[in-house]
Amino acid sequence: MMRYCSESLTFTVPISLSDRALAEQFRFQHSSPEKAKQVYLNTLAVAAVKLYLRCMGVETNWSASLSWNSVMQTVMDVADLEVIGQGKIECLPVLPGEKVIHIPPEVCSDRIGYVAVQLNESLREATLLGFIKMVTECNSVPLSELRSLEELIVQLSETPEKQPIHLSKWLMNVVDIGWQTVESLLILQAAKLAFEFRSAEQTLAENLADNSTISVQQGILLDLGRQPESKPIALIVGLMPISEQEINIFVKVCPTNNQKYLPEELEIMVLDDLGTAVMQATARSTKSIQLNFSSELGEHFSIKVVLGNVNFIEFFTV
Repeated sequence: MMRYCSESLTFTVPISLSDRALAEQFRFQHSSPEKAKQVYLNTLAVAAVKLYLRCMGVETNWSASLSWNSVMQTVMDVADLEVIGQGKIECLPVLPGEKVIHIPPEVCSDRIGYVAVQLNESLREATLLGFIKMVTECNSVPLSELRSLEELIVQLSETPEKQPIHLSKWLMNVVDIGWQTVESLLILQAAKLAFEFRSAEQTLAENLADNSTISVQQGILLDLGRQPESKPIALIVGLMPISEQEINIFVKVCPTNNQKYLPEELEIMVLDDLGTAVMQATARSTKSIQLNFSSELGEHFSIKVVLGNVNFIEFFTV
């Protein structure tokens, strides 16, 4: 049961069994007791902020955040959560009795806000106390200096509407925030090799091997599951110019980590500029799905990926 307190402008959420299981899963990947505790608390804080933002209608992508990566957890004190199309929020756990929040040096930049998340003694409930928009230096900030959560939502809602991705700029090595080269995705996945049974790099590489002739490939990881065992999927978009005015485009979804198949009933669609599906496919014991089409410069389309009641949509201009 979630509680919003108008007097103190805080928001209290339960920490679900699945969130605690995920925190346990991350914790067991670290041998140092101090690091394991840090990762456990950070994970609970991120889960609480994710739930709050979801209730406020703000879309996030945890699997694209450093706090989801076991290797990054090892080398950094990080509890970031990506807000789709806007940037990363740092989720700072606060234990009972603490009067300040501690901002680690590695997260003092490249954040759109810092949210203080107070965990109760049982670690089964979290209260979002407020946020800081930015910091000028890494230090401890008194809880009394926190700004209202209402200001955070206003800040996120006032962010300019996400612009469509201009694919023609990819051909000039100008890539939109959040998208990475396929090589970068392979490196990110391979970094988890010590914690996975099968090479994640091999999984992605096998799925992308038949697209080696594509001029430009960019990808993004999508978190479409809420269970601890859920794995992100990779969405890859590739371009191959065939004339000055026309480009061949491929759109592909494939599993990551040790997953052999895409989630059952996952759907991918290509929508025209009116939002009508012109191509679509559904996964059923499917290793990957690829849709191919051509488009002329100036045309618009979007890609939609759906799994149950969770969906992701991205808009493109050629």
